Amino acid sequence: MKFGLIKWVAVLVVTVFAYQNRYRLLNMILGMRLLRTVAVRGLMRIPGIRGKMVQDLF
Repeated sequence: MKFGLIKWVAVLVVTVFAYQNRYRLLNMILGMRLLRTVAVRGLMRIPGIRGKMVQDLF
């Protein structure tokens, strides 16, 4: 019982911290070449996003 409460409080604290620093975390993650490449490849696999990107580029 006590462990479950501590776990949920920890999840809440991490979530609030991540939300407050979301742009800083995003810049840090996308600043790494490998993670940026993986993110772009992952997004380009989604047909709706890929179509919109290709449409805007050309």
